Amino acid sequence: MRWAVCLHRLLARQIVVCLLLSASFAVSAQVVDSVAWHLDDDSLTITYTLSQQADIRVRVSIDGGHTFSDPLTTLQGDIGKNIAPGVGKTITGRHLIDIQGIEAWNIVFLVEIDDKSVIIWVDTVPIVMMPIEGGTFTMGLTCPGLATHDLEQALPTHEVTLDDYYMARFEVTQQLWKTVMGDNPSLFSGNDSLPVDQVSWADVQIFIARLSQITGYRFHLPTEAQWEYAARGGKFSRDNIYPGTTDSLGSYVWYCGNSGNVTHPVGRKLPNELGLYDMGGNVAEWCSDWAGAYTAQPQTNPRGPRSGDNRILRGGSINSPSWTCTVHDRGWYLPGYTFGCYGFRLALDDIQREIE
Repeated sequence: MRWAVCLHRLLARQIVVCLLLSASFAVSAQVVDSVAWHLDDDSLTITYTLSQQADIRVRVSIDGGHTFSDPLTTLQGDIGKNIAPGVGKTITGRHLIDIQGIEAWNIVFLVEIDDKSVIIWVDTVPIVMMPIEGGTFTMGLTCPGLATHDLEQALPTHEVTLDDYYMARFEVTQQLWKTVMGDNPSLFSGNDSLPVDQVSWADVQIFIARLSQITGYRFHLPTEAQWEYAARGGKFSRDNIYPGTTDSLGSYVWYCGNSGNVTHPVGRKLPNELGLYDMGGNVAEWCSDWAGAYTAQPQTNPRGPRSGDNRILRGGSINSPSWTCTVHDRGWYLPGYTFGCYGFRLALDDIQREIE
């Protein structure tokens, strides 16, 4: 039995929607600023400042900025792909069905970087799902000289091919857990943007069932292969040892060297190549698989062993040493047990609503 001691956890930033300034969820620094709009009968004009070239999209809220629509598709001007930087960028539109009959003071427009994410709302809590383009990668310990423990658990390396899927940008927060479940089991609390902790694999299955029923989307825990592929950066991988980095662990991960043995709001460190936060730390993350030994045979969309005693955990946590924060390191524990450094993030195989 491994991971009886918690690994390192990182609290990521809660998504906050500003009413007058649009927040950018891009991997780079915020580039959209000074957003303003004017409604005149059926005509809309939006202006903004863009500090560097980017893909731009617009979403609208009709409840004062609490929730936002899918990206609008009927606007023209400085919207879409490869918009050049500048002041006074302008977007226009007419006869917008989305806002017909809505009082003007309830309407808020959000101009943001188009990172291809899909936002699913649970009440007023957003779940940001990032598209992961599938591909083939080598799973396991690809740099044996860097291993300091349990080398055999990440061997033999083997070829894995995955279909496209979606992974949550952030670990599940206490705010989302409370919205779905009505309670908060976390050891570390006091900030809704902290990742939920002290949840067992079995607890997570109940949460996912309720969330799927509420939203109509078939959420699940990522498979171990999906988790590792995403941690490595997918098709954008730079072959880093840790998610997003090889030599700047403290800039990407909350672990024993910088966490103070407490969790932190999600998104406070840098993301990896896919724009995913806290993959290497904050809370160790449950995966769907039973724990089992690797084999050398190539696999397509592996789901792990058919049965077992323990479920897989991946990523480090707030009191983990650096070697547990690597993209290949494996952990596991009994599915009914909880610890203050165990949490999770969500995955989707398809973004289509499937549950009525």
